Amino acid sequence: MLNFEKLWSDFPKKNEIKGRCFNKQQNTSQPFSDYCAILLSETLIRSGVSTASSGANKCWSHAGMKHILLAEQMADWLFKSNIKGLGKRESILPAEFQEKLEGRTGIIFFKDYWTRGNESFANRSGDHIDLWNKDQITSSSMFTRSILEFFGRVSDLNQAKEIWFWEVK
Repeated sequence: MLNFEKLWSDFPKKNEIKGRCFNKQQNTSQPFSDYCAILLSETLIRSGVSTASSGANKCWSHAGMKHILLAEQMADWLFKSNIKGLGKRESILPAEFQEKLEGRTGIIFFKDYWTRGNESFANRSGDHIDLWNKDQITSSSMFTRSILEFFGRVSDLNQAKEIWFWEVK
């Protein structure tokens, strides 16, 4: 059964995972461009959840349980899964997510909140999936993010087209 404190403590360091989970395609030796789903996969695996039945695209560069590569595929799998301790998916209005989720813990998915390559903002497709701990994601507090957003260093999570949340206590 999922326990949020265990998930939070099991969340890996990105450099540790980048060393194991890298792109071995013929034409490039660059690592994957996004690691949020990979990091959350590792967290779930460390907490005793198998990703084997997900049907999602998975990494291929190491032995053992494979990581889900894409945030939206992970979110779709979580929605369909029956993981003990994972609450039902809640759809949260992007403009209200910080207020609605303050003090809660779980997994959060931001759909289409940042632009990839030459995409326009209206056609953005960049997603993010992460742990939500009362008022922060694994990489930073919302206060720190708001400063980075102001200076254009990161995309504004409030601009997501959809936000999904699964409570984990």
